[in-house]
Amino acid sequence: MLNQLDHIVPRLLIAPQYRALRHIIIHIIVLLISINVFWDEPVDFLPQRFSAWLFYFILIDVIIYVNMYILVPKLLFKDRTSLYLMVTPLFILIMVFIIGWLQSRGPEQGAEIITPLPIGIASAFLSFALFIAGLTALQLLKYRIENTFRIRELNTATKRMELANLKSQVNPHFLFNMLNNAHFMVAEDSGKSSRILTRLKDLLFYQIEEGANENVSLKREIAFIKDYLELEKLRRDRFSYHMHLEGVTDISIPPLLFIPFIENAVKHNPENDSYVNITIKLIGETLYFECSNPKDKAGYKKKAGGIGLQNTKRRLELLFGGNYQLQFKDVNNIFTITMKLDL
Repeated sequence: MLNQLDHIVPRLLIAPQYRALRHIIIHIIVLLISINVFWDEPVDFLPQRFSAWLFYFILIDVIIYVNMYILVPKLLFKDRTSLYLMVTPLFILIMVFIIGWLQSRGPEQGAEIITPLPIGIASAFLSFALFIAGLTALQLLKYRIENTFRIRELNTATKRMELANLKSQVNPHFLFNMLNNAHFMVAEDSGKSSRILTRLKDLLFYQIEEGANENVSLKREIAFIKDYLELEKLRRDRFSYHMHLEGVTDISIPPLLFIPFIENAVKHNPENDSYVNITIKLIGETLYFECSNPKDKAGYKKKAGGIGLQNTKRRLELLFGGNYQLQFKDVNNIFTITMKLDL
């Protein structure tokens, strides 16, 4: 019930299709306030009494709409709060005097006044002030909700643009490395060309078809990783890899989520006796990923932290916010990346 109210109230306050309904509600409230003109002497329904009510109704409307469309937007929303707090009570007081003057010229102008004039003015002023304060509070709430929605839409649009930009940087970076590897493989052994091009075709197909989607199958992503590592095995005679999978189901994840870390591990392996160990575990709604490799002492420190990993970190921040953990360990010449994602 509360969740439904949280959804209905903002829509009622800001949705364009409810604009007429909002004004109808305001006029119903004004009608209920001003109708007491007829309650003093219900049987004495004179044309003059109806005219007095009509003027009363119009003046209350003037107070409401001047505040709604002039004072609040021009003063309160423009950080001129002090001026608003000075002008609005003065405006209400002027309208109260005008209403009192109109009432004094009505059909009961000769009647005995029971309530002292200062008390009557103070009572009318406080009634109007409280009513206007309530409407102003609703207007401020509407303004805040509109800003919240606007900021949310802007953040969503910015996130999509930034993710698209990062993906456009990561994918060519990865593609360049694949093509570079393929070049060396073909040059070294022409007999491997067919197998190399077949695997490269599959990798490129995944890049083009799946990489453009917001989410892909985890199993399909793992198959892509295996294709990439098999391609690396064709290039290096002394390269091996091991993948440990646990609890893997056909869930959806953002595409190319793990490959920058694996590519980094392959890139910084020693040329001889190189390997990559990968663990992917799904426990409940938490996905664990670990990738370890021996370091190439000759150039690892110089090359670490390139554009691929930087973009991957930023992409994780945009996709998961605070719902991820990323750690790097360097122990006994073994570099390990550990990632935990709350899906």
